[in-house]
Amino acid sequence: MAVAHTDVSGRKGSILLAVLDMLIRVMENHPHTRQIERLNALSDEDLAARGLTRQDVIRHIFRDRYYL
Repeated sequence: MAVAHTDVSGRKGSILLAVLDMLIRVMENHPHTRQIERLNALSDEDLAARGLTRQDVIRHIFRDRYYL
């Protein structure tokens, strides 16, 4: 088990935390992230009906952007 402690305080800490929170929100609301979550929620049988396996989900979603 990994444990991480961060002790960011003061104005710099709050700015850093605000930026990190913003980046997390951007990634959580990105269309690719939503598509990943939607496909991961499907059963293996539903994925197979689409011609996918769990290992293919990321490759399928980013097929137009990256050669994976």
